[in-house]
Amino acid sequence: MSDVMAENKDSKFFRLFKKLTAIPYLLVIVALLMPLANVSCNDEQVIASPNVYELSSGLDLEESLKDPALGILKKMETGNPAALEKFRVSMPNFPKMEPMPALYALFVGALLAAIFAWISPLGSIAMGMLTMVAMGAFYAKLVEILASLGIPLLSVQPGQGYSAATVMIFIGTAMNLATIIRPIVVELKARRAKKKAQAK
Repeated sequence: MSDVMAENKDSKFFRLFKKLTAIPYLLVIVALLMPLANVSCNDEQVIASPNVYELSSGLDLEESLKDPALGILKKMETGNPAALEKFRVSMPNFPKMEPMPALYALFVGALLAAIFAWISPLGSIAMGMLTMVAMGAFYAKLVEILASLGIPLLSVQPGQGYSAATVMIFIGTAMNLATIIRPIVVELKARRAKKKAQAK
């Protein structure tokens, strides 16, 4: 009787754990609202911290940049507008970046990973990994765009949102793997117990 109660309790805990696996992926959506990257000038002062939503809708540098970069941009607009034409080669609507609506796929990917966590752990892992790879690709694209401006003092580092989303995906993956492995372990234990009983 006590073995049956323990088994039921263990089964309830497992079902709860499987439901909780969706939480890290839902937190990825929250993390993506934090800065995807930190753009700094001369590796010191952060001059811009765009998040995924801002990049998706088209980042306006005049609204997002902080001093001293914003002050330099304003001076260039009034004192040396010809210099801005160099930036428009890689950024046609400078000082506004082109919208990247494909970034919304990161939100969709994280949401699907959370949904699959209740249905198919392998599907959840796949969606989580795809989301992380896509996030890395978009980050690399942002680095490429800023590098093409030809301003040597600018540097880009992963933002809090990028780091937090990556950690959450790894946690979700670990929880999904535990969900996959546990039934296998239970089955192996049951077979061993059956063999011992038959041997007696």
